[in-house]
Amino acid sequence: MSVRDVVAADPLLAAGFDAFARHGFKRATMADIAAGAGMSRPALYLRVKGKEDVLRAVGAALLAESIVRARTAADETGDISARVVAVLEAKLGLTLGLAERSEHALELLVEYGRVATAEAAQYTAEVEQLTARVLATSGADAGRCADIATALVRTVQGLETELDDAPRARKLLAALVGTTVAGLTRS
Repeated sequence: MSVRDVVAADPLLAAGFDAFARHGFKRATMADIAAGAGMSRPALYLRVKGKEDVLRAVGAALLAESIVRARTAADETGDISARVVAVLEAKLGLTLGLAERSEHALELLVEYGRVATAEAAQYTAEVEQLTARVLATSGADAGRCADIATALVRTVQGLETELDDAPRARKLLAALVGTTVAGLTRS
């Protein structure tokens, strides 16, 4: 499912996403969003207070879909490396998918982090917890798995800056996770 597909069911979210993707957060206007949603500006203001509310709602929808994919991957059985990659790919894929759709991806990520600090932190914490849970199925110490999960998520955050080369970012993630899990399971 593409990032655009996630918000498609709600005309306001779809219009907000399209306006932000096209213009970036700072240049998008409430008039752009209202027109895209097929509503007047006064009607738009009945649903939201401003652009920040729209960005918060769009981001929440995208993070909710991403976390569902991460939870599904964590709950699967089988190869630990593949499961960890799938959990982390839910996060990385969200950013890379946004970058495929908009040249303003980094601006949008920064602005979402600003307007929804707690929500972004909660999402990252859950991805870390899911990653640690999968790593713990190796039989390794839970504390060690939590530390490794944090390091892996921080690495994904770094890979999220590789917006111009998504295949390379995904390849690096798979290589790092494979090496990490191999070392973890040998210990």
